[in-house]
Amino acid sequence: MARKSATNEAGQEAVPAAGTRVERSAGRSAGRTAAGARRAGTRTVVRWVGLAVTGVAVVGATGAVAAVGLPWAQALTGGGPAAEPGAARTVAVDPAPATLVCPQPARLPEGSDVGDDQFQAAPVRTTSTYALAVVGSLAQAPRVSALDGGGERDLVRGAAGSATADETSGGVLLRARPDAEGPFRAAGALASVTTAGDLRGLAAGACTAPAISQWVVGGSTEVGSSAMLVVQNPSERAATVTLTVHGPSGQVALGSNGSFVLGPGESRETRLEAAAPDQRRLAVHVTSSGARVNAHLQAQSIDGLVPQGVDLLTPGAEPRRTVAVPGIVSGGQAVDDPHAPQLRMLVPGEEPTTARVSVYGPEGRVYLRGGEEVDLEPGVVTDLPIGGLPEGSYTVVVDADRPLVAAAVSAREGVPAADAVVSGAPYDVAWVAGAAVPEAAGSAQAALPAGARPVLALTAVPADRGEDADPSGRTAAVVRLYGADGARVAEREVTLEVARSTTVDLAGLADGATPAAVGVEADGAGVVWSVQLSADDGTSAAGTLVASLPATATEAAPGSVSVREVDAVG
Repeated sequence: MARKSATNEAGQEAVPAAGTRVERSAGRSAGRTAAGARRAGTRTVVRWVGLAVTGVAVVGATGAVAAVGLPWAQALTGGGPAAEPGAARTVAVDPAPATLVCPQPARLPEGSDVGDDQFQAAPVRTTSTYALAVVGSLAQAPRVSALDGGGERDLVRGAAGSATADETSGGVLLRARPDAEGPFRAAGALASVTTAGDLRGLAAGACTAPAISQWVVGGSTEVGSSAMLVVQNPSERAATVTLTVHGPSGQVALGSNGSFVLGPGESRETRLEAAAPDQRRLAVHVTSSGARVNAHLQAQSIDGLVPQGVDLLTPGAEPRRTVAVPGIVSGGQAVDDPHAPQLRMLVPGEEPTTARVSVYGPEGRVYLRGGEEVDLEPGVVTDLPIGGLPEGSYTVVVDADRPLVAAAVSAREGVPAADAVVSGAPYDVAWVAGAAVPEAAGSAQAALPAGARPVLALTAVPADRGEDADPSGRTAAVVRLYGADGARVAEREVTLEVARSTTVDLAGLADGATPAAVGVEADGAGVVWSVQLSADDGTSAAGTLVASLPATATEAAPGSVSVREVDAVG
């Protein structure tokens, strides 16, 4: 493969390493941030990592990883003049390293691929693509490695790199050190495409930061369904992990499956259909002590021999009184259609609450007959059908007096293959995790894996969501697209009508270029969004494989902290 070179605006040349599938470049930032304009003359670099890989669905796919994320503990540095006792002073610090960990590629659970040539569970291979985008100063110099620390290398200016996870590595990640020049904007994602067999579908999940508490809402363990929970430990310390599973009747007893120790760089899979069988609805709480971990859930279902969808579910917002679920797609299904969109809710704790549900579509607010208020029992997972909506993209906002978690699922019907030996239409599903409603203007971003068509779904959530409210007004959001070489390929300012959903076809906005990342900067509060992905399965119908990716919020990277001397006794 011949090397390609690119020259940035500063006249410096970035040469990708021969044979790699990773490219990046640098240029000056012209973007606005919620914190204000960056210093004049500061150089900005966008690094993007992507690699398409193939592997037999039974054993999973191999791939390159991308990960960057949230800071952990910071160390104080610097001296400075002595301060009066009890007086606060500002101390310069280097922002702490940040990490995002990506989900593993979709694959069939072990032992699923049985049968003859006509009825095999995995007749085709699964193709998985990881993508990573980082916007920040050239000093960030990310390091990419496998989850267990193997194969670590720098991504330095003028070179490119990738890391490959084999079938036993358990995952891959990348660490970066934010700088104090401005906000740290990063995102990663994985997409796995399978065009036939039990795993037919587009499964996509965002790379997320390690945490001590994570809620994954979605999936089922009914007959014909599989829910495989994967917990990964990217730290250098062992973690004690506790699982709490909730179903339609409350918390499920897990026995010995409810707690385990995860060593540094290790991952563990738990088949929830074995640990918590016959649960029509699931919500999983993963907590850890000793180290922060990452969790994701592969949800898959089949009706007899007809696939009914697969997706990768990543953690949503922690329990809160207001949760938004943006980018739910309705195909115009009837109210009683089992494939109509569903909203899933859970209120943790021991007290019940009433959820007030608001639905916003292309024409404004839509009222659900008998569904505007839902009584929620503590610890019980509840589904609310939201069928009967006209075809389009919707955002659901749930308000309650007690903190809750939520997610939603939508389905898209496919076309049976010409040589299908069983009747029935296949389906694919897209799960959308609940998110917080921003209380101020801000920015967020998402990486866009190659091989899937992206559509941006945005909604400006009104502050007054009462039944008699008549919200009005407008806000603006700037949408920026970046290519695989790190260059900005498109930019558009989108006017958002409050309480109305808006979609932007990112492939059309790119005008022939292949977008690798999208960034959204909102001028006002309440703007929520997600990316709807679609792919083809090789039949006469286009875009029958679907998934969704959430926005990854921009994080502050403070360059100083305020310290105060105190006298402690004991």
